[in-house]
Amino acid sequence: MPDPGQLTEDRVAHTGPIAAPLYPPPPWKLPGARVLKVMFETDKEPVLEWLPPKLTRSSPPYAIIEVAEYPDSPVGPFTVATQYIGCRASFFMRGFAVQSVVDNPLAMAALREVWGYPCRLGEINITEKKKKGVVRVDISVDDETMAEVGLREIEPIENDIARFDPTLTLRLAPSVQENVRHDLIQIIQLDPEHVIQKAARGRGFVEYPDGSDWALLPNRNIISATWCTIDTELPLARFVLPY
Repeated sequence: MPDPGQLTEDRVAHTGPIAAPLYPPPPWKLPGARVLKVMFETDKEPVLEWLPPKLTRSSPPYAIIEVAEYPDSPVGPFTVATQYIGCRASFFMRGFAVQSVVDNPLAMAALREVWGYPCRLGEINITEKKKKGVVRVDISVDDETMAEVGLREIEPIENDIARFDPTLTLRLAPSVQENVRHDLIQIIQLDPEHVIQKAARGRGFVEYPDGSDWALLPNRNIISATWCTIDTELPLARFVLPY
């Protein structure tokens, strides 16, 4: 009579991201973050092309570029810029992450593997000219500029005017089978807590150089632009759904 093995799931030993991650598990507390958020109208065709079937577009179609600088995190300082599609899950406003750039390799690994952000490693330079009332962010990958975003004519606003909607990402597990692309695709909703310390708004701008990957969601009209200092987090998922 053969003897079955006794290795239980909680003792499975791997050197992969589940058993031996390069980073601590969520939630991550992220105090003192500076966050730029620019919303703008865009074209319907790319919005529909890049939205999962369980989500619907808003009318008019719009997109968001959010840049968050985190000076204090479990993997050290990092900055991440994300391009979102404004959408609805059922009747609720959400932002679906299309692509991201981050400047810290450990943060990139965690954002991809845990939270499903579609990150590439790159550079994000934030320039704040307080006397001129201007914030400008340059986002680049491999020395090629993806986008230039920011706001001008900055003026303070009440903290509760600034809005941060929950976001949606796709978490993927690659397949090791021929002609099978993914073993797992999940839709993840993140709904972090935000404590806004300071908020401002201004005239936003979004510019793409010729050939930029980020130009897939063109800027047709700026809706709003805010610049905030907040205490926030990268939390556990609020919801996880099959694709």
